[in-house]
Order: sequence, then structure tokens, then C-alpha cells
Amino acid sequence: MRIIRALAWLVIVATLAASPLIAQEWRGKARIDGFVKDKDGQPIADATVELTKGQGKASTKTNKKGYWAILGLAGGQWNIDISATGFETRRTSVNLEETSRLPSMDIRLEKAAPAAPQPGAATPDKTGEEVRAEVEEGNRLLGEKKYAEARAQYEKALALVPDNTALLRGVAQTYHGEGNEDKAVETLRKIQQLEPDNTDNQVLLASMLLQQGKLDEGRKMLDAIPAGTIKDPAVYTNVGILLMNKKEYEQAATYFGKAIEIDPTQADGYYYRGLANLGAKKNPEAKADFKKYLEIKPDGAEAKEVKDLLQTLK
Repeated sequence: MRIIRALAWLVIVATLAASPLIAQEWRGKARIDGFVKDKDGQPIADATVELTKGQGKASTKTNKKGYWAILGLAGGQWNIDISATGFETRRTSVNLEETSRLPSMDIRLEKAAPAAPQPGAATPDKTGEEVRAEVEEGNRLLGEKKYAEARAQYEKALALVPDNTALLRGVAQTYHGEGNEDKAVETLRKIQQLEPDNTDNQVLLASMLLQQGKLDEGRKMLDAIPAGTIKDPAVYTNVGILLMNKKEYEQAATYFGKAIEIDPTQADGYYYRGLANLGAKKNPEAKADFKKYLEIKPDGAEAKEVKDLLQTLK
């Protein structure tokens, strides 16, 4: 059985829109692919997917279906930045192996901070114009990945409309873009205090806490979100993988089950839940999950491994 590694949040035919450029020393036999979608599951075309590993770099763009793929990568940890016009840039990382293939990634992007304060911010016309100008400039800089400069613009706007959660979300995004997860979480916690019923912020904060290894706090926050609110199965899949790494197999299977409830057509959920059930010594349940995986994806990347596992479960 291959080693399962945690996929960081926040988490991929057709001809690719661009060919990846990779320094020769970073070439290998590993590959990675996936889909980029908005939070409602609609594909995002022409999104940029950029992978970096030390001095190695590879990039491509999504096609009309939001699909992307990069081949010929060396094994090891690669950082991934996903950006698209009008959306917040998302950063994650994966560990690639040249002898096995990760399931296709399903990456969801959030809309960028709006170009004006949220409704209800009672400000004079002149102040509103100043805020709008600062936010528009901040959004432009954010799109160029000039995170410190973008944050400075958002903070100027916040001086005029304090505690505006849309602006605070933009600030959090700049910290996330810089890799300063502690400050990003600190800002998201402030939004949580101001808008305790903002489920989008709860999901984002919980995902980042999980990414930081704060498993108990992240799970508690996720479990408090009303059923049916979370639409991205990757949120629960990532929790399951983290629990698998801690050998908490029964709990992991529960979260993989939640991912399956959101999208029962995704074969990967059954694959992971099968592994969790196998770890929990629930062989009949594992067997059923593996059979379901093959039913949905008979030629999938894990098909041979699943068939071998089914042979041992006879």
C-alpha cells in the first residue's frame, strides 16, 4: 500500500493551453493534474497553475473545462499557486512520487475581495470613492502577486471603514499569498468574531487550521457548520487524509464518507475510504469501497493497486 500524504488546502481531455517549462534538473517521471473550479463547482478556464520546487518551475493554464496537467516532474514536494482573474490566488503543496500517481486535484477558488465596501457601510460619498479607489488598486496589485503593496492599499481603505470584512478577507489573502499562514489565520479569526455566521469564512479558517496541523480545532469548526453548507468534497477529503496519517482510521473513514455524500461520482473518495476501512480492519466495508472505485474508474491510476487489495480480501 502506498504511503498517503496530506494534501494542503484551502487542493486538478483536452490539449493543454500551454506547455510547462521545467529546468532540466527537475525533470522526472511524476505527473499531476486536476480541475480548477469556483466554489459552486463551475470550471474556471484560463487559470494559471504554477509549480515550484527550489529553482525548478513549471506552469500551465486550464482549458475550458478547468482541467490542467503537468508531466515530467521530479519526485518530492512541489509548491502550487493557482490564480485566475477575479479570484483569490490559492497556494498549496503536494508530495509527488515517480512510482505512483496522485488522484486528480479538485481545487476551488474564492472570488476576490469586492471593489467596494459591503452593503451597510454608512460612509459619505467622498469616503466611498476613496475606499473604492484603494480597493481597486489593492485588487490589481493582488492579481500581480504584489502582496505587501496590495495589503497596504486594503489597510488604507480599512482606516476609512474599520472592520469591513470584505477588506479583511483581502488582507488575509495577501498574507496567504506570502506564505504567512499565522497572520492569515489571525485575520480570518477577526472576521469570525465580526461575522460568526459567515460559513464561507468558517470553511476557509477551518481549512487553514487543518493545514497548520491544528487538527482538533479545525475539525471542531468544520463539524459546527450546518449540514449541506460545504460543497467542496476536498475539504473533507483533506481532513480524512490528515487523520489517516495519524492512524485514526475510523474517524478518517467518516470524513471520506462526508466527501462521498457531496459528490458520490468521485472515485477517489471510495479509494481513500477503502484504505481507511482497511486500516480499521473493516474488511467487508473496504471491499465494497474498492469495488465501487473500480465501477466508477476501472482504468484509474489506483486501479491496479485496488485490484491487488481486493485479491488479498478474498
